[in-house]
Amino acid sequence: MNQTTRTIIGVLVLLLSVVIISVVRINPPTTTPARSTETRDASVLEGLFKGEILTQEFTVRRKYVSGVDLVFSHGGRYNSNDNTLMLLDTNYRTLYQERFSSVDIKEGALTSFRFSKSVFIGKGNRVYLCLFSNDGTQANTISPLLNPSDSIGPLYVSRVIGDDLPSSIKNITRKYKGSLMIRTYGTDQDQFWLMKIFLYFLGVCLSGLIVWFTWFRTTLARIRILPEWVFLAIAIPVSTVFAFITPPLQVPDEGSHFLKVNEIAEFNLFNKNKTGPVSILKLDSAFGDLHFLAGKKTTVEEITKHLGVKLEPEKRAPISPPSYTVPYLPQALGVFIAKVLGASPLVMMYLGRLFNMLISVIILFYAIRIIPQFKWTFLLLALMPKTLFLLGSLSYDSFTISLSFFTIAVFFHYAFACERNLSFKDLAVMAFLVLLLLLCKPPYFILGLLFFFIPRRKFGYLYKYIMIAIGVVVIAGSIFMGWTAMVGYFSGNATTEQVSPEELSAYRADLPVIRPEDQIKLIKADIPGYLKLIVKSGFVHYRSYIIRSFVGVLGWIDVHLPNVLTSSYLLLILFSALVFYDKNVTLGISKKTLLLLLLVITFVIVETAMYIYATRPGRDRVFGVQGRYFIPMAPLFFMLFYNKYLNPALNVLFSLRRKEYKAAKVKVKPAIYEEILEKEQLFNKYLYLLITGFCVFTLLYSIYITLIRYYNI
Repeated sequence: MNQTTRTIIGVLVLLLSVVIISVVRINPPTTTPARSTETRDASVLEGLFKGEILTQEFTVRRKYVSGVDLVFSHGGRYNSNDNTLMLLDTNYRTLYQERFSSVDIKEGALTSFRFSKSVFIGKGNRVYLCLFSNDGTQANTISPLLNPSDSIGPLYVSRVIGDDLPSSIKNITRKYKGSLMIRTYGTDQDQFWLMKIFLYFLGVCLSGLIVWFTWFRTTLARIRILPEWVFLAIAIPVSTVFAFITPPLQVPDEGSHFLKVNEIAEFNLFNKNKTGPVSILKLDSAFGDLHFLAGKKTTVEEITKHLGVKLEPEKRAPISPPSYTVPYLPQALGVFIAKVLGASPLVMMYLGRLFNMLISVIILFYAIRIIPQFKWTFLLLALMPKTLFLLGSLSYDSFTISLSFFTIAVFFHYAFACERNLSFKDLAVMAFLVLLLLLCKPPYFILGLLFFFIPRRKFGYLYKYIMIAIGVVVIAGSIFMGWTAMVGYFSGNATTEQVSPEELSAYRADLPVIRPEDQIKLIKADIPGYLKLIVKSGFVHYRSYIIRSFVGVLGWIDVHLPNVLTSSYLLLILFSALVFYDKNVTLGISKKTLLLLLLVITFVIVETAMYIYATRPGRDRVFGVQGRYFIPMAPLFFMLFYNKYLNPALNVLFSLRRKEYKAAKVKVKPAIYEEILEKEQLFNKYLYLLITGFCVFTLLYSIYITLIRYYNI
């Protein structure tokens, strides 16, 4: 294809893309609500009966309404009646209408109604949300949930007169105190122009690529793209942005993390009477109303007013901080520096976040650099929105994830990249890393079994190999048990979690809701039944949530990436695991079996820990398991897809020398083949650019939805 033809095609592609993007409607995202009346103390309204209309009035906060979420109860029955949701303006004109069946409603879960087109209301104007059923009866109806303590407008039931449903709303028969438990979604734009601008940019890039394709691929074949530097260039700015745009202590349990970090910075670890500054507790409380309630917002002014609040370390209150210490050391360094400078608790928090981010990013940088294969799989996992969000926080998950990745990289380096025999120094490095993991989170200590990936010949005799492995385990285990005993002695005054009377109603009044000893007895009584329970819990009940929270559930578990973006990200990781290959790395059946065994053991340990310490006795599933618990072990899962067949074929297919290779004589082909795989790697480089661009887009979108979740922008 000559240059003139390429230019014509490129211009046509540009014009076509501009026309398509301009014509196609792109609705604004409905990932975070404009307002919310969610509550844990909801009550159940009467059902949706034939001949009645339930109306919730509310004032919109944006020009357009783009959707609502409601919560319904089946009342313990199987309901199959048909229902209708309508949105009316103050002149009782129908703006939107959607029919839905009770069969599709999940008990107590948010039911989403997303409008095909945003409905213009006008900021500050009132709108009527109506629910009714044409065949609902006492024995066959669903009931909306009510928040009795939060009113966003009048809530009432009207009697239907004739066929004029809108006019019937005026015939009010009874009113309710409070409002529906509802999320409303709004926007100030008819369409999502930020996305359209991005698509226009992609159209320009695509047309430019077509016009200058020959120059582009020739240049690409010559350059070298280093994944560790790509990671560094993206991770530092993005995780820094997350550190500052996420309001104070809006990462799960970040308040507890802050108290532990402060305890370390005070060198107060071995004081049995655990106390923390009241000022930190007040900072946590000041933003506590944002937790889980996705409609709650804050402002920059509200945050910055805490800059002048003094620490006042002498004013203290009893606390019960986490028992771990090692994963809090990076944050503690930042907090210690802030304390020396006399900074406020808010500044202490931000410096703690930044030091946590910097140290974790550096560890991940070297993990990607030293691992002989899986560099881009590591990069994709390290650049997940969830990972960078945790890096820009006080959470101990940040250091645990980075240390796990680095430990995996070290074992693979010694197994596949290091040609010399291993010395005592190398063994000490491996033992030290495994010990650190043990002190961060014990389940990930199992990564030490990657020791058996290292060929026996690198240690000399077989007995020496076995004795070294046993010695590493015994020493690390002994140090861990000693440290645990010491921490337990100084654990201090634990506090009892406060629970509502409703939660206690099913149990004896003299027993706590969470009873680890009872859970352990249940496990021992029926081990096969318990294993079936955790498999069903992880792979049936909470499969979708674990996957979503693995990639991108941010904030206090209430900032959600669109499902399509989550799925696309996971597919890209899977694809990269399938197609990247290094001739020096071989993972046979035995090694992949070990990887699978480590993953299964980790899954059982994580599920068991949450079953014992976060699940009430008698439940048929495990509560509290989140996707972030599996990020440290995630590289092992994607290594299962490693193969040596796809990558060479794809690089030859995309090569500049493809025709030359096909036409070459049999004796010459191997040399050309090796040069394509070693020097050119055009397919790999195309994929490198795709991965980089996709990660940047996903992270920018994650920043955007975090901003609109917490701030009125």
